[in-house]
Amino acid sequence: MSASLQPFGGDTTDSERTLGLAVHLATFVIPLIGPLAVYVFKKDESRFLAYHAVQAGLFQLIVALAGTVTCGVGFLLLVLPIWVGLKAQKGEWAGYPLIDGFGKGD
Repeated sequence: MSASLQPFGGDTTDSERTLGLAVHLATFVIPLIGPLAVYVFKKDESRFLAYHAVQAGLFQLIVALAGTVTCGVGFLLLVLPIWVGLKAQKGEWAGYPLIDGFGKGD
């Protein structure tokens, strides 16, 4: 570790604190790119900024992945009832994944 870096929990400057705030708010303007840029250009100067850039970037990545998964779930919640309904209209014993078979009786 470079001697010029502050220790974890060490003192920070006003500009570091301002950029620390900005890297988190970049979520609304330039997601992932903002934290990555701050990390690349400031990691050798400020452990504080490197930490917050990594935190913001990882959080934005997790939110993006969760959004993708939930949109996929939302899509399935919309499409599956239509698909199973159309099968029922044709007289087929089609059911939903994972629960197909419940309610058939024997």
